[in-house]
Amino acid sequence: MSTADPFLAELFQTHRSGLAGAVRSVLGPTADVTEVLQDAFLKCWRAWQKGTRPNDPVAWMFVIAWNAATDARRARQRRPNHELLNEERTVSATTQISPSHALEQREAVAEAQAAVAKLREDDQQVFLLRVAGELSYEGVASALAIPVGTAKTRMRRALQQLRMALGVPVTKENLR
Repeated sequence: MSTADPFLAELFQTHRSGLAGAVRSVLGPTADVTEVLQDAFLKCWRAWQKGTRPNDPVAWMFVIAWNAATDARRARQRRPNHELLNEERTVSATTQISPSHALEQREAVAEAQAAVAKLREDDQQVFLLRVAGELSYEGVASALAIPVGTAKTRMRRALQQLRMALGVPVTKENLR
């Protein structure tokens, strides 16, 4: 193993939550996120071992995770339809919230995830790289090999669609 392996593993672990969110946006809340992230990490690791050194490794990891999730979605669509197990989210034992509040939160998250899933794929990619990946517009543009202006346009379009889907009034001020 090369000395870069710990760097890649640590970077992947640092962004694991955002990567998981990106995977869920492609596959839905019942997705086996762990399996897809393992696949994405292996793809990153193999490329790293072969000498791939992207300018923006975080954006690169998000694109690989996105592609792994897309591949998993295609594979799932080819398989017979079986009832999927529902992935329950547990509330931290230290957090004291009422059951009704917890239900409202889960419903709001599910509504937001459904709205993100309905975005055009190119808009969804930009949105997730900006939000979950915390990339700059320049980083998004580099990761997707598109102009910075195109990344900004796609983000604006994604935000507009999400605001409409979630019932937030679209104004000139909140389009930024």
